[in-house]
Amino acid sequence: MKAYLDSSFLFSLYAADDHSAEAIAEVRRFRGELALSGLTELEFMNAIELRIFRKELTRVRAAEVRAAFDGDVDARVLLVFDLEPTTFLRGKSLILQTTALVGWRTADILHVAAALEVGADSLFTFDQRQKALARRMKLETN
Repeated sequence: MKAYLDSSFLFSLYAADDHSAEAIAEVRRFRGELALSGLTELEFMNAIELRIFRKELTRVRAAEVRAAFDGDVDARVLLVFDLEPTTFLRGKSLILQTTALVGWRTADILHVAAALEVGADSLFTFDQRQKALARRMKLETN
């Protein structure tokens, strides 16, 4: 079993927010690999910096969040992978199949395509539109 984590889920896992308890419980229940793409990592880092900008996180707390994340990557608790050209090809295919009908955003498409490309069985997200697309592509969701 492998789960792909998007940035909304990842942020809730490492920094306290309304979904943190659910994210922590989901990870504790899950028995498999936890994977994320470089896109997830980039969005996660930007989310941390935006929280600093909005005065919702201190720089000290942000550094603690980043250190916890980096520690889990180093310990291979989280597997970070690069987006391959095939991910973008799959994303183009998903766009042509679904966007005109439902109106997905590019980031949602890329996260779902990345989950499919890495062989994930599940996609963990708190983004409801992304969750709907994942389910449409036969991925389990949290």
